[in-house]
Amino acid sequence: MTFAQGNGVGKRVGPQQSTRGVTVDEYFANQADLHAWLIGQTPASVLSDPISVQLTEAELDDVDRVDPAGRGPLRVGLVKQLAEPITVHCENTGRGQRRATCSGDGVFQMTRDGGFVWARAVSSPGAYGIRVHVNEFNLPADADLYFYSLDGEAYGPFQKSGPNDDGDLWLPSIMSDTGILLVRHFGPGARAELSEMSMSITEIGHIGKSFAGGDLPTTRGNDDLCGYNASCVQNATCQPSGPATAAESAAAKMLWIAGCCIYICSGGLIADTDGSSEIPYFLTANHCLSGNRAARNLEAFFQYQMNCGGPCPAGSYDPAPAPKTTGASIMSTSRDGDYTLLRLNENPPAGSTYLGWNSTPIAFTGGAALHRISHPSGAPQAYSEHAVDTNIGTCLNTPRGEFIYSDDVFGATEGGSSGSPVVNVDGEIVGQLTGCCPAGGGNCSNVCNSNNHTIDGALAFYFPQVEQYLDPAGCTTTPASCSDGVDNDCDGATDCDDTDGAEDCSAAPECDGGGGCVNPGGDPPGASCSSDATCCSNKCKGPPSNKTCR
Repeated sequence: MTFAQGNGVGKRVGPQQSTRGVTVDEYFANQADLHAWLIGQTPASVLSDPISVQLTEAELDDVDRVDPAGRGPLRVGLVKQLAEPITVHCENTGRGQRRATCSGDGVFQMTRDGGFVWARAVSSPGAYGIRVHVNEFNLPADADLYFYSLDGEAYGPFQKSGPNDDGDLWLPSIMSDTGILLVRHFGPGARAELSEMSMSITEIGHIGKSFAGGDLPTTRGNDDLCGYNASCVQNATCQPSGPATAAESAAAKMLWIAGCCIYICSGGLIADTDGSSEIPYFLTANHCLSGNRAARNLEAFFQYQMNCGGPCPAGSYDPAPAPKTTGASIMSTSRDGDYTLLRLNENPPAGSTYLGWNSTPIAFTGGAALHRISHPSGAPQAYSEHAVDTNIGTCLNTPRGEFIYSDDVFGATEGGSSGSPVVNVDGEIVGQLTGCCPAGGGNCSNVCNSNNHTIDGALAFYFPQVEQYLDPAGCTTTPASCSDGVDNDCDGATDCDDTDGAEDCSAAPECDGGGGCVNPGGDPPGASCSSDATCCSNKCKGPPSNKTCR
């Protein structure tokens, strides 16, 4: 492919502020309310018989193993398969309302409203955090699954057959070595629905201490970041306002599971040209994440920062590290240009920035200034500044043009920084971090080596592959379809959300709640609610501060 050199003009768009989702304060207030409610629902003996995995010494040593060649994302944990899956299935014995049982051990008890609670602890001793893999997940309509720690984290509800409607889900991480799984059925009617409840717990993800820097010193002085970072890595909050300031509310620390292991990288929100859409597009590197199976369990931690001068976060939940989203799907990805464009399943915190972008080639513009916010070694946000270098040689399989070569001017990146967007002097994304090139006497094992060069995948190169998402060229009308999740009729709503006459999909069986809508125009399953009347199904149930339509 031929690359434009010099100042060829491409497309560009400015930043956009997120107005959807909840604020950071609301996020943690909601979580505190949910946690308090769950503690009130928790059976007293739930910690007596946990589902537990114990990593061997060899496995513990392997948790933090780093690829000596520096390829791939940074590993911070391992997945441990249970010797035998823990299968949970409930049934009514037919001998009275409280004559019910659940397999899978745990604690089962009926509730005063005619529903029930099933709970069991999960642990991986010595872990910084854990995740739980649930298969064959199926709950009755009025039941919810929650996962929470004793320290304040709480996630859920998870309903029916899970967010992907296939009974397979990795629950969000909790930053503790012990968590509690709890199913709450809201009665009455539990006896008839007990047989609908089933799930199988198959694996536990053990997140190592390297997720937050391990046992290394937690403070350094002034502009420096954490004790486990190289001395040249700089704390983003110590820097004056500049081109990367907006990126502080766009950048996220990523955590996901792929196969045997748990990994981290960096990434950031990216805008599209439709300012009204607020589609949560998210840019990272292909060498970090490239498959939908991994994307489905992705966690993105936003606004993970530390105050200038420290202290570096100690790793406990109190104070909480950052608000996060869970789940994503891949829009486009390729090794060519080393990029992955994701769409997050949840909105980022209100007030986040979707960074603007510029598809004008910059790889051949010597001296052009570049700026970055990343999470080196999983640390809070770091700032680095670079200058495009057109004179150095290139490294294997990363040709100039497809990639941008630059020299570090201020700060540096480390493992865990991969995927972080890099912006120009106008704060527009022009690429994302691939890694280090030692051409010309560098040493990538020493991130402070002044002869190292930074490589970023070039947005200008792969823009044709992402243009349909970042710069939609208008909608071509096709017949509405209630089953494909697309706005075929160009009315601004996914067809399952259409309620406009002949194209009304609200009662279609293919759509959530379809065929059973009692209140036409009411909210679909999963929407927050305060009363039955606001829901299409006429069912609004859940914790007092977190009710959802069923």
